[in-house]
Amino acid sequence: MDALIIIITMLCCIVTSLYCGVVLSLRLPEVWAFLDRKPFSCRPCLTFHLTWMLFGIFAFTRQSWTLAGIGIVVAFIVFFILKYIDNKKIIK
Repeated sequence: MDALIIIITMLCCIVTSLYCGVVLSLRLPEVWAFLDRKPFSCRPCLTFHLTWMLFGIFAFTRQSWTLAGIGIVVAFIVFFILKYIDNKKIIK
């Protein structure tokens, strides 16, 4: 049961960071010109930072260094997947 809770929470962290990364990378530069730079305007960069921060909060509440390490690895995996997807987009 404990493993199921950890897996569901990890998936929620990933989905939340993906959604917030997509929305905030477009909206933050409109709010304040200072935020029109990386990592705020770069979707993979912002998602990476949101992912490791959410996993860090989760690991802190669970008091587990292992979950923190897993969170950083997952954040890098998500970053490279998003970077690959963004590089494949054709902009006309």
